[in-house]
Amino acid sequence: MLEQANPVRGMKDRFGDENRRFQWITDNGARLASLYGFEQITTPILEYSQVFERTLGEDSDVVGKELYSFESKGGDRLTMRPEGTAGITRALISQKLHNELPQKYYYHGPMFRHERPQKGRLRQFEQFGIEVFGQGHPSSDLEAIELASVFLKSLGLDSIMLEVNSIGDDASRNKYKTALKEYLSEYGGDLSPDSINRLSTNPLRILDSKAPQDIQILENSPILSDYWSPPSRERFSFITEALSHLGIPFTVNPRLVRGLDYYQDTVFEFKVSSALLGVQQSTILAGGRYDGLVEKMGGPAGVSSIGWAAGLERLSLLLNDRSIPSKPRPVAIIPVPEFESTVNLNVNMNVNVSESDSKASARTFSSAELHSRAMAISSLLREAGIQVEFLHLAGPISTRSQLLKRLAKAGKLNATHAVILGMDEIQKGVVTLKDLDKSEQKHCRVEELIKELRGSL
Repeated sequence: MLEQANPVRGMKDRFGDENRRFQWITDNGARLASLYGFEQITTPILEYSQVFERTLGEDSDVVGKELYSFESKGGDRLTMRPEGTAGITRALISQKLHNELPQKYYYHGPMFRHERPQKGRLRQFEQFGIEVFGQGHPSSDLEAIELASVFLKSLGLDSIMLEVNSIGDDASRNKYKTALKEYLSEYGGDLSPDSINRLSTNPLRILDSKAPQDIQILENSPILSDYWSPPSRERFSFITEALSHLGIPFTVNPRLVRGLDYYQDTVFEFKVSSALLGVQQSTILAGGRYDGLVEKMGGPAGVSSIGWAAGLERLSLLLNDRSIPSKPRPVAIIPVPEFESTVNLNVNMNVNVSESDSKASARTFSSAELHSRAMAISSLLREAGIQVEFLHLAGPISTRSQLLKRLAKAGKLNATHAVILGMDEIQKGVVTLKDLDKSEQKHCRVEELIKELRGSL
């Protein structure tokens, strides 16, 4: 016996209600982003490895531990995308989209990181995000944050906390890195192993450490804001003042940094305090500014950029299912090939058939013709925007028990009505329309079916 096939660890199948939650989240995001002038962009899941290695930072956890990279049969080093920004920036350059700035994009799709699977964090995970290129004024930072806030509130997430900070421009960060490295060097032996490695490569990353010993050491470390250049200080002052005027609550977190190398100046995170996620997974949306990324990837200098991304797995865990539109209720189409079965159905279900109807011609129709007519009715309903479930026979021969099973199936599908078409109905030019909620039924002419259904849906 063959071993049962299972999904790869950290990756999962998604269907049913969970899939509907994901779709609802992305539909909300796409609708709102469009109102802000964004267009959708789709980039490949696979990129050349250098797209990520030279943008995310060689000493970052993502590059050092988490990339899904391999060598292709042609000898190319390829990587499955761990995030969306680098690939979209690559597209901006390779497609020469930077010739017509600004460009505003939204995206959603799967990302891949080889990290320890846990609640709200998988190795294949979905993100919804935005990217803005060519807008450098701090008002664009404000608009990006406002869109993020509106997006999360549209999902019914009201208890969200916004944390903001500035990691400064290049000059600010270089001064701060020197001061931070001098401070941390005094505790070299007490830092976590990862932080010891980062001390010589990028000490700024240590601020993002979750190791208890690092957190304690950092309590008295230099504050980044003390090293801001005048332009960085002015930008951050504009953003915090404007957020207050917009009525968006926020907290300045002087220790907030993002885990990827391309960020500068504004960084922000939206967090939720929920037992469903835990402390380590409390961030549900994060982003910031990365003005030097386009140039770093071989594009023109001076292209301003800002963006954010949200993890759909975490958002889905937090959703109240009452906020999500219920699954549309279909209409079930049930063809009944045997003339006798339809007559019995009419008698047992108390359908009123007139005497003239009972004397209608008994010309028989082939099963293929009857099914074709039922399919044609299904098409008419679908063209009218009515969801249809065509309930097929379980075998080549129709029996009364199969009809009853299909009626039971219609109930399990939460169908509003069953449209039953047998030889008897064809003779009379009608269908049997059964209201499954009221357990009532009647004959209905085919041309009046859509009107009847719309009047009761």
